[in-house]
Amino acid sequence: MVQAGAQAAPGRAEWLVLGLLVIIWGSAFAGIRIAVETLSPIWVAAMRLWVATGFLGVWIAVEALAGRMRRSGIMGADVSAAAATPPDRGRLTIRAVLAFVVVGTVFTGAPFFAFGEAGLTESSAVLAICNGGTPMFTALLAWMFVPGEGMTWRRAFGVAFGFAGLLILVAPELTGGIGAVSGLAFAIGGAALYAGGNIVTRLAPKVGAALSGFIIAGSGAVFTTLVALAMGEPLVGGSTASWIATVLLGLAPTGLAMILYVWLIQKAGPMFLAQVTYLNPLWAAALGVVLLGEAFTLTMAGALMLILTGVAIANMRPRALVRLRP
Repeated sequence: MVQAGAQAAPGRAEWLVLGLLVIIWGSAFAGIRIAVETLSPIWVAAMRLWVATGFLGVWIAVEALAGRMRRSGIMGADVSAAAATPPDRGRLTIRAVLAFVVVGTVFTGAPFFAFGEAGLTESSAVLAICNGGTPMFTALLAWMFVPGEGMTWRRAFGVAFGFAGLLILVAPELTGGIGAVSGLAFAIGGAALYAGGNIVTRLAPKVGAALSGFIIAGSGAVFTTLVALAMGEPLVGGSTASWIATVLLGLAPTGLAMILYVWLIQKAGPMFLAQVTYLNPLWAAALGVVLLGEAFTLTMAGALMLILTGVAIANMRPRALVRLRP
């Protein structure tokens, strides 16, 4: 594989967006636990994607209005420049649409459902810890498919640490058979799918963050709705808390975060974005203990420490390291 130039060093804006994503996505796991208490996981995935699609549609309309006002001179230059779509928004092509539809269906709708299923049996902290495997899967996939994201020995050790943490988390459940470990399998599988979405989004043609997110959320909403109908899952009942959690999941961790996600991955690359999961488990565990009264066990703590250590090692960038080529 031909190695292109490495991604430019992230600036202050990239780090601020990264921190905001940690808070938004870290809070999503508690929201998932509340939502699936009385609603089907597949419908939770579908409804949060429909809410996100509506949110992003409104965002795009506001962007278009701001651009029209800027061109007509109604808005001041400073205000209109801030409100307008970024200049690197690119052109919407068939290739871009197909790429984002794949991200929306395979790498967004499917993992949303997977984490919902996992939330039926696992705590929000465990969901977040499993999601901590995303940088490990991302590192492997980036090494194979993204120019400039070479695999170093240090990154390889980091990946190994991360997977060791996942094994520690899964091992105690193995004594209970396949049924006992199914929730963890769903969560780890969802993390692997998220990593695939990071790579496809990075390689896709550049399109405005809101429009990219709209295609991702819209295609994911259609996909999960069709799956829900095929499964015969009824969309009835549900507590007020579950519905509120589902709507909030659509607005913040899905809608707003989709814009931040696409913008950040285009600006700084998939490995930088994957660091969101470095603090997600800590934030999610704290919310789970404080808001939901969840326990935080020694096994979970050990798995978390190994995964976070792995992420830290994998993301160190010394000046000279031996590179492994796929």
